[in-house]
Amino acid sequence: MRVLFLATVLALFVWCALPERAAASSNDAIASGGTDARAAYAQRISAVARSLEAAARGGARSVPAVHVPPAPLPGPPRYSPSLDDWLQAVLVAARAEKPKTRVRTLRRTAAALRYALVSADLPATEPARPVGATLAAILRNPAYHEAESSEQAKVEKSWWERFLEWLAGMFDRLLRGLSSAAAGVPLLGQIVAVITIAAIAGLILLMCYRLARYFMSRRRGARAGDAGELIETLEPPESLYARAREAAAAGRFAAAVTLVFRAGLQQLDAAGIIPYDASRTAGEYRREVRRNCSPASPPFDDLARSFTLAAYAEVPVGERDWRGADQAYHAFTPHVAPARAPGAAAGS
Repeated sequence: MRVLFLATVLALFVWCALPERAAASSNDAIASGGTDARAAYAQRISAVARSLEAAARGGARSVPAVHVPPAPLPGPPRYSPSLDDWLQAVLVAARAEKPKTRVRTLRRTAAALRYALVSADLPATEPARPVGATLAAILRNPAYHEAESSEQAKVEKSWWERFLEWLAGMFDRLLRGLSSAAAGVPLLGQIVAVITIAAIAGLILLMCYRLARYFMSRRRGARAGDAGELIETLEPPESLYARAREAAAAGRFAAAVTLVFRAGLQQLDAAGIIPYDASRTAGEYRREVRRNCSPASPPFDDLARSFTLAAYAEVPVGERDWRGADQAYHAFTPHVAPARAPGAAAGS
């Protein structure tokens, strides 16, 4: 029984050591650089690709630990990024992936190894030729032996440049003529100098006058534009309500609703509940009324809604809207009137 156990252990050891020895012998053959170095290198890449493909077919539960030996390059040994560096980086990343993703990674890696093997066996597309002969053939091309032109390229001038040159020539001839005439007659030279100075001074004064008129007109326009709108004066609520009824009688119901809302705001101001502020919105007034005079809040909400419809809505305001605003105003006023009584009594 003991002999049988030892035989079994020895057989397992031999079975496990055979693949490692085969891989080691393959790597040694590649490293030796013999005649079959390329064939051994190709066989090793094919074996690694088959191992990765088999692992992928098995569900990639584990990633095989495989290596690719250095390529049999001619010359002395030198360091360069090898195919095995790339392979090990891919395998390390695959071990951290999920099984489905790992299967795709192993299959792509096996396909890349097979492609690298096929690409390495392709012959050169063109035989190598001496560089010197190639350069000599290129330099014999007639295109590299054109004579350089010694003439300067002519620049085409626009019509405006030609006009300016003509005008400058005219002034030059005129000044030369005046200079020659003034040289013969000193008095004429003095007259020409005085006329020239006066013309320059007149031109400067004309430019200053034009600039002053321009700035003055802009300032007058700014003053006229800054007039703005008249400040809204505080009007008693009774007067505003009377104007609202007149506007409603004339069929201007939107204006009537706006005036009756302003009358309500003046009622709040006169009662000392909420000071009038033209910058407040209708919503802010509604919150203030709800906080400071809650009994008047429901009718004032109806009045504010009517005003918002009349002022901002894009629908026409009719007589029905005016009547609703008028009823809300009359329902709102009694809640504010008691607060006005002391002020009214004091005023009387």
